[in-house]
Amino acid sequence: MGALEPEHRPDDTDPATVAEQIDGEAALREWEGLPPEAMILVPAFAAPMRLPDQAWAMLVLAVDIVGDTDPERAGEVELFAGSWVFDQPPADLYDGDLVVRLISRAVTRDKSEPSWRDVSADVEMLLARRGRWQLVGRWGGLDERWPWLLAPTAAAVMGLHCDAASTLTRELASPVETSVPMRWASGGVGDLLDAGLVKPGDELVWNRRNHGVRHTARIRIDGTLILADGRVYANPSGATTALGGNHQNGWSAFRRVSDGRTLGELRTELRARRGQ
Repeated sequence: MGALEPEHRPDDTDPATVAEQIDGEAALREWEGLPPEAMILVPAFAAPMRLPDQAWAMLVLAVDIVGDTDPERAGEVELFAGSWVFDQPPADLYDGDLVVRLISRAVTRDKSEPSWRDVSADVEMLLARRGRWQLVGRWGGLDERWPWLLAPTAAAVMGLHCDAASTLTRELASPVETSVPMRWASGGVGDLLDAGLVKPGDELVWNRRNHGVRHTARIRIDGTLILADGRVYANPSGATTALGGNHQNGWSAFRRVSDGRTLGELRTELRARRGQ
């Protein structure tokens, strides 16, 4: 398996310097390694105040909170990104995914005023865990700065879930050589293995242009992911969060080397096969 490898760029400059030159949401998505459908809520692109028609929720893709290494900015929200989910997915297949739902509030105001618009929304956060969508919290009457308010909670929930999954993996993950593997849990890469959509030994890659690195991992027979340094994680998000220093949805980050498909795309295919 390939080790952590730098991506050599002809104009190899300091990442912070390059980041300052990013212009526009599409460029920032590419820089952060986010999928084309991702919405950047922080930095300050327009924050939605209601769900689009037919949408069920917004899947949280990435959250980055400045840590103690920069005392002057510690706690600041540096990145918050998500994508729309247009129907409610089965929680068992999407275990560990975090979503945000926006519920528009009625505004008593003269609509003839030029400044009239929806100015607040109720927001709730849900985590797919143990086969159901569990309520994390609900916030009422938030304005367009709701991403800054919810980001620390989203980061904490993603971190705690990944930590718990990783701890269990160290205790329960079966060796690669095991002929009858023990699946760590439903909702992970093990379901893709069972369906024949991936196979043990498949190599995955996560290219992070913003850090100039290329992370690799392989799928083990028990459905866990093993990184180049030997660390094992129960789910893709645990692996990306450990590698990134921020909180990433690994299903959209990791791509299979053989065909370039993300694990999320393979999971969507599995869902379609099941008719869910």
